[in-house]
Amino acid sequence: MKKITFLFIGLFLIINCEDPIAIDLNEAEPILVVEAYINWIKEIGSSEQEVILSLSSPFFGTSYKAANGAKVYIESEAGQIYSFIEEKDSGRYLSRDTLPYVLNRTYTLNIEYNGERYSATETLKAVSSLTRIDQEKVNLFGQEAVQLEAHALDPVNERNFSYFEFTSDSLEVPEYNVYRDDFSNGGEYYGFLLDRDLEQGDLVRIRQYGLSNFAYNYWYLLILQNTQQGGPFQTTPVNLLGNLIHETDPTRNPFGYFRLSEVSEINYQIK
Repeated sequence: MKKITFLFIGLFLIINCEDPIAIDLNEAEPILVVEAYINWIKEIGSSEQEVILSLSSPFFGTSYKAANGAKVYIESEAGQIYSFIEEKDSGRYLSRDTLPYVLNRTYTLNIEYNGERYSATETLKAVSSLTRIDQEKVNLFGQEAVQLEAHALDPVNERNFSYFEFTSDSLEVPEYNVYRDDFSNGGEYYGFLLDRDLEQGDLVRIRQYGLSNFAYNYWYLLILQNTQQGGPFQTTPVNLLGNLIHETDPTRNPFGYFRLSEVSEINYQIK
């Protein structure tokens, strides 16, 4: 009889352990998230100027919430003001005027949102022109894949930082590489893409963006976090802080980055 009693108690505990347990999570106050960039594409002489503002979501949240109604402007080191206006209620702010294309000029992004003031300062950095694209077929885990190498020539006696971006309708997500000229001063270097889904006739937009040293470190860690596979001893990713600051409270610095880049671009068709 005791054995039957113990068995009954054990089954009762197992069944009850299957009941869901509600845990109250302390949800932090939403933090401003900023994606701001000024791109000067030198091959075609055009610019891209955009500031995207949103709010961080809870840990298990999946919804996107735009930060509407902000005052956004960029100020040059000479004191010139360039205003950005929100497109409807999208959280996407576009410039009224084109910022001047002057290498090594410094600009400051200013954001006023919900009574809070944020800012970030960055300098426009040059980038080497893409000179050629090499394509070859390689074996990737038993399947044929296309490898692209986008080559450029590093300037002599300059400290250079950049990242490569490969985008295509045939790619699930863009591919990024970061570069710094530790071992290629004055020599040739390249960014690369390796993918099994690319086919003959597919178009790939290849870009190289000039970066400051601080921006390079940010993008390096950002790409590392988004490509590492994890494991039992893998460090937990943390929220990266860029160059944006809260004007009065450092504990409330926003996420994201304000970047200024000269860009070299080639549109390549897979052979």
